[in-house]
Amino acid sequence: MKQEATHTNPDDALVAYQRSLDRVFENSRHLMATAPTWQASLYHSVRACYTEMHTHPDALHLHFVVTTHDPLVQRTRARHRDRLLALLQDTRQDAPTPLHAELLLSMIHATMRMQIATRANPPDLDTAEHTFATLLFHYGAAPQHHSY
Repeated sequence: MKQEATHTNPDDALVAYQRSLDRVFENSRHLMATAPTWQASLYHSVRACYTEMHTHPDALHLHFVVTTHDPLVQRTRARHRDRLLALLQDTRQDAPTPLHAELLLSMIHATMRMQIATRANPPDLDTAEHTFATLLFHYGAAPQHHSY
């Protein structure tokens, strides 16, 4: 898979990041509208984001690492999140409340950020336990008791 060149100018990287987010949003328009459930629509949208970020390392770095300390990147990512949440509400009659959808996206983002920050192996997005697929499809279910 071809990867974009690393940008040395922060402004160029931010512009490329916004383009990646725009591609994710455009893909999400179709994915959310055609999915059988809101969970599947959000899953497909987040998976499209993960795939896009994986093929554009600068965008991935900004989205999951720089966003923790750069206000400009935080605002860019927040605008993207808000667009996706509005799209979910506008296209899905079965959508959860905006707050629940936002909390789910935050949990997904935090899980993926931790894996990227620790350089852990990327999750198998179809089968991994405790990744966003598990969070979405077990939405509303009481967590199982674990003995640690």
